[in-house]
Amino acid sequence: MIFWDSIDYKKARKVLVIPNITNSGNIEKDSFVDVIYNHIKALEEHGEFYWNIILPQAVKKLNLINVKQHILPFSGDMIKMRTYPPDMNRLLETLEYDVIYSHLPDWPQVGRYKNNFETKIIGYCHWWEMKSCNSEDRKNKWRWMPVELLGVSQMDTCFLNTQEQKDRVLEEAKLWFNDLFIQKLNSILVVWNLGIDNTKIIEEPKSKEKIIVFNHRAAAYKGYPSFIKLMEEYRERRQDFKVWVPQLDGKPEFSWVDNTKVAKHDYYKRLQECMVGIQMRQTNYGWSVAATDCMMNGTPMIFQESDCYKEIDPNGLFFKYKKDLFDMLDKILDDDNHRLEISNKAIERAKELSLNDSKMIKVLNEKLIG
Repeated sequence: MIFWDSIDYKKARKVLVIPNITNSGNIEKDSFVDVIYNHIKALEEHGEFYWNIILPQAVKKLNLINVKQHILPFSGDMIKMRTYPPDMNRLLETLEYDVIYSHLPDWPQVGRYKNNFETKIIGYCHWWEMKSCNSEDRKNKWRWMPVELLGVSQMDTCFLNTQEQKDRVLEEAKLWFNDLFIQKLNSILVVWNLGIDNTKIIEEPKSKEKIIVFNHRAAAYKGYPSFIKLMEEYRERRQDFKVWVPQLDGKPEFSWVDNTKVAKHDYYKRLQECMVGIQMRQTNYGWSVAATDCMMNGTPMIFQESDCYKEIDPNGLFFKYKKDLFDMLDKILDDDNHRLEISNKAIERAKELSLNDSKMIKVLNEKLIG
């Protein structure tokens, strides 16, 4: 692989990427890998970039002509990832870069990686250790939130995915920092509502089976225990449906729960066969790619009330009480015309969301070259 055969290496903007790996067991499916790949490909239309990406192991998807993967032995565990990896400084002494793109503000040493005082740090935070979500993983020894905020404070810009998340981060920051610091955070944090690849949005809904899908991680912070309890109660009302939870490990507790795992292409096809998806409230108040996966495949999503979900679909279906949820489910399962109407609305909203990334990629480009 010779990078400068197609791009002038000397003129290319060289970016040091600090990753956020949380699925080292299957790194090709890690969400960070998807995000950085999409950013790299989208930025090709805006200029010449060369990417130095630090990773715990090589990733096939990132075998790109303008990417160099630098392998360091650090953990991809969601909590341990936040500790400083060995040999980082030694590696950085060998690299040439103009700007830092850190997906892990949890490494407050990021300011030490600057080549000089003018080197900018652009950030992207995938996970905030707010009080609302910190206690759900008992591996956490203490709250890392103030350290994350110190990391963000060294950045020129730090992207996050919803306005509600930004509001809650700023509110929680008041526990440790003064008003001046909060004002600085407010100017640094920039909301990036995620987009959808418009080539993957179907044109019209497919035929459906009576399947309710929970296509999120089957974890407490995603609301899975609350969801399955609601489904148990709904089974008392009717039994003519099944539940698909593709990310549930092990043998399902109930015969009506299917946790068949499929490849990405088949996953989209299977979503198209589901009648409806359910999105429980998340304690991190982030964006839901699982919800937009459903919508772009013509499967409407019912959201538990949360302001961040109204950023995804302000005119979508929302429930506060289980009676409202059960009534919505009854109408979707029983009324073909209603289901067709809301399925088409989901597709149309997905098309609107497909414009998000192109707008924000322009912002990212300006930040990286500025």
